[in-house]
Amino acid sequence: MRRFFKLPYILIALVIISAVPVSAMQYRDAGIQAPAKKEPLVLSFTGDMMAHVINYSMKDYSLIYRDIESIMQNDSLTFSNVEFPVNPEIPQASYPVFNIHPEYVMAAIDAGVDVVSIANNHTADQGVPGLQATVSTMYSLMNYYKKQQNRELHFSGAKDNPETDFKPVTIYKNGWKIGYLAVAQFSNHNPGRGYMQLVDFRDREETSAFVDFIKKVRTDYDLFVLAYHGGVEYLAEPVKAKTEFFNDLVAAGVDIIWGHHPHIIQPVDIVTTEGRTGVVMNSLGNFISGQGRIIDPDLPEEEWSYTGDSAIIQVEAAFRNGRIVFDRVEAIPTANMMTTNREVVITPLEQLTHQPVPQPWNDFFMQRYMLMHDYFNRNIRQIDLTGSR
Repeated sequence: MRRFFKLPYILIALVIISAVPVSAMQYRDAGIQAPAKKEPLVLSFTGDMMAHVINYSMKDYSLIYRDIESIMQNDSLTFSNVEFPVNPEIPQASYPVFNIHPEYVMAAIDAGVDVVSIANNHTADQGVPGLQATVSTMYSLMNYYKKQQNRELHFSGAKDNPETDFKPVTIYKNGWKIGYLAVAQFSNHNPGRGYMQLVDFRDREETSAFVDFIKKVRTDYDLFVLAYHGGVEYLAEPVKAKTEFFNDLVAAGVDIIWGHHPHIIQPVDIVTTEGRTGVVMNSLGNFISGQGRIIDPDLPEEEWSYTGDSAIIQVEAAFRNGRIVFDRVEAIPTANMMTTNREVVITPLEQLTHQPVPQPWNDFFMQRYMLMHDYFNRNIRQIDLTGSR
């Protein structure tokens, strides 16, 4: 694996893309007063929220997010991929067939997560009953946070009724009408047609139909975010077919593609094509997992070390002169660190370079920081495909 990771805080370019303003009538139809002005959005995107035994055995899940919750609470929306079924009626279980209880997810929500994807290869690990329980749990959490904190929680990626249509979730924030949809390339345990939206980037018929679908629904929104779970695990670059699919989605109207599944970070691309510009996060690694428990601190460049790296990508969007403007795309590198109590927590990687950490971990995190600094210097990339087709 080539060396690849990043920088603490990277500011990227001003990018302008076309957008179709949502009419006041569409707000009225939703029972919401049309805003006079769209205020800037700061959207934070995280990697895979995994739950191995070492993670869900913790007594206090809130400790996982203690070092990063200020980041997630001082933005407009934070997105995270919940990579396991959530069924409180059966025991918790780890790889290869997951199941986790709601309290684990609630810790992330309490720390600042607002938008969840439940479209991934582990969604149906517990079959249709587990998938339906996950959807039911998410609705229960939505109601709980609305009632207890007057706070909106949103999710996409699976549904408990296979007869209903797949459609984007609508999020109203800062005067914006945001479309959000989560899909996956495949499911380890296929629950059957209609429960998940599966789009294999290798299948031209599937991708073409999905791109056409995006073109139709995009006009209803000011901004469109697509979560896509797929690709090749542990590969440092996205494969060509997935890149081409993502480029087609940007051309079709997707403004932000939030990718996950490879469990290591892949480059962030700012893609201009067909007169549009979109932010493409190919993979953000493991937000929280137990995979790093077997990392050797004496081997900071060993392949497995990359499973302990992640980043919170912040995208700042504004609406000026009838167009979306991306004022900032910034990477905040994070690492999964094991405490002296053998509990895994998320910490900004820069913080780990100047706080007391036992040797040899101090040297390990310094090396990881340097690798990630170098990675994001090179790999938040401007890609202009205009006229290339």
